[in-house]
Amino acid sequence: MDNHFAGFGKTLLRIRKNKRYSQQYMAENKIHQSTYSKMERDLIEPTLGNYRHLLSRLDMSDEELQYIMNDYNHSEKEQLLTAFMNLSFNDVALLEELREKARNYLKAHADYIIADIIHLTDALIIMAKTGDVVGARKQVRPVWERLEKLDGWYLVELRMINAMLFLFPIDEAILISGTALAQIQKYAGHPSASKIAVSLRYNLCLLLLKNGRYTETITRINELIPAAKEAGSYRHLCVCYLRKGFALAKTGNPEGQLLIDQAFRLIEAADDQAFKANLENEYILLEEAASS
Repeated sequence: MDNHFAGFGKTLLRIRKNKRYSQQYMAENKIHQSTYSKMERDLIEPTLGNYRHLLSRLDMSDEELQYIMNDYNHSEKEQLLTAFMNLSFNDVALLEELREKARNYLKAHADYIIADIIHLTDALIIMAKTGDVVGARKQVRPVWERLEKLDGWYLVELRMINAMLFLFPIDEAILISGTALAQIQKYAGHPSASKIAVSLRYNLCLLLLKNGRYTETITRINELIPAAKEAGSYRHLCVCYLRKGFALAKTGNPEGQLLIDQAFRLIEAADDQAFKANLENEYILLEEAASS
């Protein structure tokens, strides 16, 4: 039996009874009664059409049903993907933990995405520890060689592109991010897609800054500030003020330092010491990049 449907019948039976639905209600003249009964007894697997119908009758998503079938837990792969999707790219301890779990997973499963995650965590660890861009690029090359051949990118691939965007030359990064954002537009309203799009835009602004493209940085950040205010995200607003202020300062505009000061006043008012440290570190790195 396909792992996706292992234990499906027992779970279907339990949920149906909990909801006090009859087999007739579940089948709804779309599935033969004897076929439905066999599915509940795990004698047969549902067809894709039947599976979608049953999800609709249960008022559940596939994700929720799989979560219940796995004893109210994500599957091992889902846990790895969720960890990757929520990853902080400069947290070495979490990166190393994820890499180890991914390696263990591959001992029992062949999986392109998990293999890609290992390459990406290797690259991110190198960057976090040594800043060796050349070494990090070697790690992600197999990932990009696979992704660039695809006809389209889905959420997990888009997240991977965001993770490795900083390793591309700036003009290539601009083109890749533009293609990625166009793909994300197909997911309008999807919360994960919105987060990836925001992250891509912020990462691209940082790349532009590090490459001395100050006018382009200011233009792009001006597009981000209203969204940060509307979302009530003081962290995003602080990042916008810091990066725009830095770009303005480097172009000789005295308003730049005022914006930088405003960023730090805002983070002080929020009493977010951990994020303040990240912001201070980014400012130092930007100064180093500008002077090199």
